[in-house]
Amino acid sequence: MPIPPDVKSGISRPAAESLETLSPILAEYTEALGLPVRLEVPHRRVSRPRARRAWTLHPFALPGRAGWLGVGPEVRPATFMTVCGYSLSPGRRSAWAVAGRNQWGRPLQDGEGQTVGLLLGTDVYLLFDLLGQEPTITRLVGRAMLDMSLEAGYSLLLVLTGLGPATLEVRLRRLRQATEVEGLGASALWRSRSAAGGEAPGAETEALAEELRELEVHVRTSGRQMRDLERRLLQAQCRLAKLEQHQASSDTLGREFDRIASLPGVAEAWVREGAVHVLTEPIVIEYGFRRYRLGRFRIELHFDGRLFLRNLTDRYETYDHPHIENGRPCLGNIQEWVQRLLAQREFAAATEILLQYLRTVNPADWRKAVTFWTEEPQ
Repeated sequence: MPIPPDVKSGISRPAAESLETLSPILAEYTEALGLPVRLEVPHRRVSRPRARRAWTLHPFALPGRAGWLGVGPEVRPATFMTVCGYSLSPGRRSAWAVAGRNQWGRPLQDGEGQTVGLLLGTDVYLLFDLLGQEPTITRLVGRAMLDMSLEAGYSLLLVLTGLGPATLEVRLRRLRQATEVEGLGASALWRSRSAAGGEAPGAETEALAEELRELEVHVRTSGRQMRDLERRLLQAQCRLAKLEQHQASSDTLGREFDRIASLPGVAEAWVREGAVHVLTEPIVIEYGFRRYRLGRFRIELHFDGRLFLRNLTDRYETYDHPHIENGRPCLGNIQEWVQRLLAQREFAAATEILLQYLRTVNPADWRKAVTFWTEEPQ
């Protein structure tokens, strides 16, 4: 089912048409990733980050709220003739140029080295007027920007989607391939319309029609091949996990278990279904001179790199912890460190870091305030 963008009232008719043409694309990417992919129309050219609840496109917007533009990096008006190789509509080429690397996000550059967006966590800020373009350009450039941002945010996607590296790469490759094929199809149509003042000779028309038919066959065939490849990859991952589980049950894993069992706050540890499971003692967090009981957690460290932290006793709605929703943690600047430890089978070190993570909160980026949990008596 198409995902409706977050629409503000009073948008122009061209923008409304662009929103309509983007809706099925957002639904396609949402289904492929298992993660909501949305678009938010900005108010006064600034838009607040969405705190990792979805992968969000902010067209022609910068992070923050009204009044923040003066405290960020240097921003100056610019003109983009093209974005990602596609010509923008005359009169709709206004853009922003943002100086260098900055705290507002990671620069996203197209094939010409032009900074066309900023990636801030799961928020993608487009520095040009995507919604002002004609629908075909909106679709093609929108897809290209999504592909570019997902590639740049690959390590974060592993945590948010819970997919293994091989599975995630297959799905991203399938989306990129669909973008490429759609671009080729649009290019063929444009050539057909422009030939001979809009009337293509019969031979060229027939050739272009044949090219489009071949592209459609290619899309269907490639889709079947990619689905088959993903199925085979999943089978291989399951087999590899079983083999690695068997290998990990050797003396090396035994030493890791000894280290895990000796960590303060660990009640029990075991291996099951391709993962190391760690049961914690009750987690209590001190905040504002008060103590809050969050309960017992199960830490799941999968051999394929996935990670889940699940609250077994004191979950609040969908939140296991102020920084964890549905078992998926927002690890911030320790994310790459933890992923590296899991890749190296350093389960004890990863467990020690995650135990400390569970005992701390940061009000600046929590998903649910710790005050929603039960306060411990003094």
